[in-house]
Amino acid sequence: MSSEFKKIYNLLFSVGFSSIGYIAAVTVTALAVREVATNPYLVGIPNALGVGGAYIGTKIFEHLQNKYSRMSALTYTFFTGALGGIVCFVSLLINSFFLLIVGAFILGIGQSATLQTRYASSFLVKENFRATALSLAVWFSVFGSVFGPRLVGSYSSTFERMFGSELIVAYLIATIGFLLAGLFVLGLTKKGSALRQPAASNNENTDNQLDKTAKQLTSLLVINHFVMVVIMASTPLYIQDIGETIQVVGTIISYHTLGMFVFSPVLGGIVDKIGSKKISISGGVILLASCIFALNSKDMFFLHLSLFLLGLGWNFNYVAISSEISKYSIAKKTNLNIRSDSFVFIGSLIAQSSLGLTYTFIGFKGLVTFGISCAVILLISLIRNSSKLLT
Repeated sequence: MSSEFKKIYNLLFSVGFSSIGYIAAVTVTALAVREVATNPYLVGIPNALGVGGAYIGTKIFEHLQNKYSRMSALTYTFFTGALGGIVCFVSLLINSFFLLIVGAFILGIGQSATLQTRYASSFLVKENFRATALSLAVWFSVFGSVFGPRLVGSYSSTFERMFGSELIVAYLIATIGFLLAGLFVLGLTKKGSALRQPAASNNENTDNQLDKTAKQLTSLLVINHFVMVVIMASTPLYIQDIGETIQVVGTIISYHTLGMFVFSPVLGGIVDKIGSKKISISGGVILLASCIFALNSKDMFFLHLSLFLLGLGWNFNYVAISSEISKYSIAKKTNLNIRSDSFVFIGSLIAQSSLGLTYTFIGFKGLVTFGISCAVILLISLIRNSSKLLT
């Protein structure tokens, strides 16, 4: 195991730093809109454009990894994310909504590298370590879940005194996080590493046609992520509207992202041993339970529990389904790993861009009810199709 870990340790640290930066930024972006714009319908636009940036980032990543190397693709997109943090920082200095959405879009490009690192890790190791490598990459994002929102809460008052905004510190954290992520990839990738080689692909399998298995795996990943985004993105707005502080927002989002990542190494090892079927169905159950608990959102205990379980259920499905996508991509020599993420980003774009409108008209509980409906569909799909799609 130690020899396999040595192949990917720099990627794991890159995920940690970039996650700290991105989660810090996402925690405050909807609230930042309220500082620089007066229209409540706009609160979801920057994060939606961030998702759009991540979609574009996957296309850039695919081009760079095929033409140059995965190392080049990761480095370029991480450094681009650092630029996005700078632009968002300036947007709050000069009170510019336009710069905020531009910066959020660029941050999204950086986030595409964070997500692709899980697949890059699984491609570098032996077959019996792939799910573990993928889950370790997800697990290192726990640094983002713990330190990102906490750093925002800890230094928000200091930066408010310095720059007039308690939220601006998040974008400084994002800039530093993405910059360090790129430096770890660029500086610590060994000369003989497969990361320095162009990604191998089968041209016959990289066209616009996805077979039935690829479509179904992608659909499961998209629905799982969509449910998580709908609930998670609306929670900071709800917390602020009931009179709680930015520190409470940071704490609850920390619980959520902790659930998303903290058990990943354990899950990866289990998937490597017993397969992904039982893990994914368990994830569907947990995801549905989290949405039901969120209905009692006035109780802070249940809201904390709900957001933690939301992250945990997402994590079960994310690791299990991503493991199957990784196996499919390697066996078929396709870029399904990138293309599936593209569809995930489209689903997130829809959720984020409509957030201002949906939150205004149906509120937090209305969005939770919608999330329950989607979670039921996901669970039924997992149960019905698990024997065909999951090992």
